[in-house]
Amino acid sequence: MAGEFTVNETLNTLRAIFEKHKEDRVCVIGTTCAGKSTLLNQLSEYNCEDLDEVLWPNIPEEEKELMNHLLKMPWTIELGNEIDRLVYKFGRVKAGYPLFSTVILDCEAVVYLDISDELLAVHCEKRGVSFEDSKNIKEAIEGDWNNHKLKNDKILYYLTVTE
Repeated sequence: MAGEFTVNETLNTLRAIFEKHKEDRVCVIGTTCAGKSTLLNQLSEYNCEDLDEVLWPNIPEEEKELMNHLLKMPWTIELGNEIDRLVYKFGRVKAGYPLFSTVILDCEAVVYLDISDELLAVHCEKRGVSFEDSKNIKEAIEGDWNNHKLKNDKILYYLTVTE
């Protein structure tokens, strides 16, 4: 499934995906400022979880210090790889609890919330977040997405956020 969707259409599409995969592990991915938290907050009936809420309680203190340090730095591939290492080590997607994340974790289905650079710039400005970092994270997500697409190891859904 692929397409461009308004917020309401995106919510309805996510509901349909979550219903179809209610016994599966579903990962909803998107870059910073793509609208993941906004959507997650409107889908409470599906037990959606945010990566930070799942991840942080499971990370040992010494790893938390490293993660806090890394998150204050401008995003680079090396930084992204280190954060991914920690996320893969301590993050989990549970069946029936769709996880909203910037990283594709072990799961059966992935929903990619893509966003145009123009809209991403607007969202970043509103939140006071670095557009360059968000764009770099987006490119890393797309690389991971394409790798899974080539492997054909997950059910993939592609949605373009339009507002």
